[in-house]
Amino acid sequence: MGKLDELPFTSLGWEDFERLQLRMMRDVEGLRDAQLYGDRGQAQLGLDIVALAPDGDGVALQSKDYKRFNKSHLTAAIKKFRDTKRPFEVERLILGVACAVKSTGAVEELAVQRKALYPIVLDLWDAQELSTLLRNRPEIVIEYFGLPTAEAFCLPFEVGLAHVPSADAAAVREAIARTPEVSTGAQVLFEKAAATTVPADALTLVEEGQSTLRSAGFGPHASTHDKERVRLLAVVGRADEAARQILDDFWVALDQGLSTTAQMTRSRLDELPSSADADETVARYRRVLETAINLYQNPLGHVPEVASLRTGDPLDQARLVLLAGETALAGDQSEWLTKAVPSFSEYSLLPAVDESRRVRLRILLAESTGEWTELLDDARKLKTGYGLSGLVTARHARSLALHQKFREADLAWDEASGAASLASQWGEASTWIFSRRAFRSRWNPFTSNELLPLQTAVREMGSSRPLLPTSSDAYVDALAALSEGNLRSASISAQRALRDAITTSDWVGEDRARRALASILIESDEPALAAHHLARVGATKQIEALGKSLTSDFIDITPDLDAPNYWTVGAAYRLLGTQADLVPDDQVDLIATRITAELDAAEKGTYPDLRWFATSRYNNAIKALAGIAGRLDLTAADAVLTHFVAQPAVEENHYRYHDDDEALTVARIALTHPSLASRAIAHLVPLLARAQGGRSQTAREAIAAHATLAHDKLAELAEEGNSWAQETLALDDPKATDSAVAANALARLTTPLTYETGVYSVGTGAVRDSLLISHLDAGSLDTAVTELLVRADHPHLSSSDRGDYLVAASNLAPHLDEAQRSKHFPTALRLAVSPTPSEHDEMNQQFTHKLGGLRMNGMPQHSRGQALALAATLASTDAERKEVRRVVYSLLGEDADYWPTIALQRLGDTVDDDLTFLAVQGWAIRSFVALRWSEHGKPEHLGPRLARDPDARVRRALARALAQQPDGIHAEVEDLLAADPAYSVRTALRTPAP
Repeated sequence: MGKLDELPFTSLGWEDFERLQLRMMRDVEGLRDAQLYGDRGQAQLGLDIVALAPDGDGVALQSKDYKRFNKSHLTAAIKKFRDTKRPFEVERLILGVACAVKSTGAVEELAVQRKALYPIVLDLWDAQELSTLLRNRPEIVIEYFGLPTAEAFCLPFEVGLAHVPSADAAAVREAIARTPEVSTGAQVLFEKAAATTVPADALTLVEEGQSTLRSAGFGPHASTHDKERVRLLAVVGRADEAARQILDDFWVALDQGLSTTAQMTRSRLDELPSSADADETVARYRRVLETAINLYQNPLGHVPEVASLRTGDPLDQARLVLLAGETALAGDQSEWLTKAVPSFSEYSLLPAVDESRRVRLRILLAESTGEWTELLDDARKLKTGYGLSGLVTARHARSLALHQKFREADLAWDEASGAASLASQWGEASTWIFSRRAFRSRWNPFTSNELLPLQTAVREMGSSRPLLPTSSDAYVDALAALSEGNLRSASISAQRALRDAITTSDWVGEDRARRALASILIESDEPALAAHHLARVGATKQIEALGKSLTSDFIDITPDLDAPNYWTVGAAYRLLGTQADLVPDDQVDLIATRITAELDAAEKGTYPDLRWFATSRYNNAIKALAGIAGRLDLTAADAVLTHFVAQPAVEENHYRYHDDDEALTVARIALTHPSLASRAIAHLVPLLARAQGGRSQTAREAIAAHATLAHDKLAELAEEGNSWAQETLALDDPKATDSAVAANALARLTTPLTYETGVYSVGTGAVRDSLLISHLDAGSLDTAVTELLVRADHPHLSSSDRGDYLVAASNLAPHLDEAQRSKHFPTALRLAVSPTPSEHDEMNQQFTHKLGGLRMNGMPQHSRGQALALAATLASTDAERKEVRRVVYSLLGEDADYWPTIALQRLGDTVDDDLTFLAVQGWAIRSFVALRWSEHGKPEHLGPRLARDPDARVRRALARALAQQPDGIHAEVEDLLAADPAYSVRTALRTPAP
């Protein structure tokens, strides 16, 4: 059946037609304050409906329920409007006509009247226009014409049930508009109480008003009148009841995390009449308040002795013990929890303790003793109801998770969320499903999203009242206070967020709360506590950053090596690896023993571990081992070496996650224990041949110190084409390089490169090739340097590759004659000052923004430093050296100063007069200053300053330099370095170079 073209407006009575247009003005046009203008019989001033447009302009409508409408009708309607004075302005006039207006006279007259009426806008809503406006408004059409007409006329639609607000919702709406006191009638009682002069009668009226509010569901509003009730209680001589009320209000505020409200509530005790001070009950309640607030607002989570919590009524004591116990649990204070076991048991048996707190006390008892059987049995028998049974199971899941009972924890959280769903505790059910998802990353990654649809479905079931009182804003408050620098408030809020997360078994909430609390503690100069919280959640990146930020202070994280899960132990080892240089001498053997035990356990598969994750306990143990490897005794070093040698062979093009740390460990063993050097070098050489990241300065020193032991294996690898082995042999004896290998290297360095537009590559091999040809004649080297300088300025190449070519040229420059060096010097200096822009760098620049979705970090943005080092190598006159120094100084402070430092070193003693200026630059230049100062000792004040430098690398450079000087020449500085917290600094001072 076809669509109905027009609605039958003429079939409506005139009143219905008028109301229809009122509805359209309000709901279709979006006009506000639309209303019928005047009652029947009143003068309507030529208007039937008035309204306001969104911009405040007046809008009016004349309703014409006519079966025909022609030119004369239109003229009469406009005349009536124009001849009438109204008490308000009309900027738009609508003529609503029930029939279709099609006559030419009426249409032409409409155009005339629009011009005459301007600036008032004239619109015509005839049957055609009205139908157009209502085509997509079936709800209005149904209301005035019925469902069959709507189905024949409107665009396709579905009929849904109308939502009718409940009586309670309507009451709340009225209360919002009129205040609960007025809407419930309680206001009358409060006003009578205020008017009476008899305190006892006033008290009765206030309590009756509060009861009225509570009965109507407005308990919080009733509580706002507690202050007056407390005052009246005190006046009538019932101070103990007044104090009890204050204490109850205090506990409620504390439960909700409203610490400010709790503080204000506590002050109300001080407002009681002075006669109440002698009341022992009031004094006891005051002690409860003080104890609770001190517990709650301790920014470090300190918990007092259990005996000090026995104050107040038994229920108050139970609440204090519960608060202290959950605080201790959040702070992982296991010794305190063990001591508190009798108290948990005692107060959980108090008949007056409500079921929720009783269960929480029993959970603390189970957490402290590890005995969950009885509690879980009661929960599964539903003795505590579905909600609290779910809580018990969820807390047990957390305990299982911390002890690496992976599948058991997963199933327990599943059971808990099921119980919560049966109790309609949708918030807890969603939280525990999310906890399952997050925990799977610790043992079964890549499966967590299987639970996402379930979590989403449960979350969409709606909201529910929390099972336990928690502070929903604590985490946000902590971050806000941290951003404002209010560290005490931030720490208190973070402690509350952590306590709530643990109490509700919110695995994700606990993780983020510990991280936030750690950030606050770091800012508060509490690094040890911060490290503990970071270790608990396996935050390896943050704990490593913390360790690096402390250049002189060692954090003893060794107690966390006893944690029952791999991620905490792994994070603890990561911190030890970061701070290895600061490990006290008396702890080295202890840590070494723990690490060798880790190696044995790894061989046997004793501990669960995810080695491809940053939290791996094994990989991080090797990282810590690498840090202290130079301090191992012979027995431990032998055990470590035996473990590494016994590892399965690595397949070609594969690697181990700990390769770099293994190489550093073995190199340090080779340097420290001559009796193990043969085995160590035999293992180290093939490891370095495949593990480029392991080729540290220490590893190179180990190979150089045992060149004879390494030679045969290096030669074998070089013969097989290993470029690192070839490079290493060339460094030791350039002339021993195979002539064919050298010829190929020369060809690679001298043959001009070819480029393709839009195609870029990274990596050159030029540095290695320069070592392979360094023994060739000066003419060949000059040709190579010439080509290298061309490449170093080519717009197609990246700064990274340009830097390689400049370093390669620096390796060859010392072998050129003076004329050749003078020829290349101007080019090198220009490349340091104004190199040709790199197209490759410009392309990469778009990927360097910190907020970019794709970022390329660590890409060099220029190679001026390498060019400076080359220019310094090429400089052969005082004028050239002076010019290089000038350019070096002009570039200081822009980026890393490693290459400018190399340039200054190559300039020799031309910078000795500038040491004080250079001593405020970056660590590399300060290290260079330390070397220069050790030779001359001027200015005198600079030595002690360098010996106290915050960067251990600077102090180590100074110690190494002083070790080459006659004993006692700089006694004061040597004493400072001898007491340095860094082992490497103390050792460098005692170890003269050969």
